[in-house]
Amino acid sequence: MKNTVCKSFAKESGDTMFYDFYTYKHWTFILKASMKGLTHLYLFENEDLSNLTHHPQILKPYVDALESYFKQESFKLPPMDIKGSTFELSVWNALIQIPYGKTKSYKDISMHIGRLNASRAVGNTVGKNPIMIFIPCHRVIKSDGTIGGFSSDPLLKIELLKQEMK
Repeated sequence: MKNTVCKSFAKESGDTMFYDFYTYKHWTFILKASMKGLTHLYLFENEDLSNLTHHPQILKPYVDALESYFKQESFKLPPMDIKGSTFELSVWNALIQIPYGKTKSYKDISMHIGRLNASRAVGNTVGKNPIMIFIPCHRVIKSDGTIGGFSSDPLLKIELLKQEMK
């Protein structure tokens, strides 16, 4: 599976926001995007969407990439438009570099970004990841090999890791 590193993330976006949904097994994901790129991908939990525009055509490339991921097909990482501090962006970029089917520890990520004693801060940042799956926070586990935390449904993390090991 192709996994291209995102070279940069937009820090500011005043664009109109669009959304669509994708369902995999019993999980429903919401995808949100500006005209610049994907801003959010997470499990939907009946939130107010009145300030967003439902626009499946604009979200189609992102939905298609997500569908390809779940079918274990190659896909190009979609453009992203996310906000974050320099530290957050460095962590999220490091997550993108974790190969499909592999895992890294929070400590591995902190070493990768040159912040050797920042494992806890890395963990907090991984938990704030706005674009699950494409920024693969599910591939980060504890140093002892246990699954660790997940800001979403822990069963989804297990499912994603199992799927990638096939």
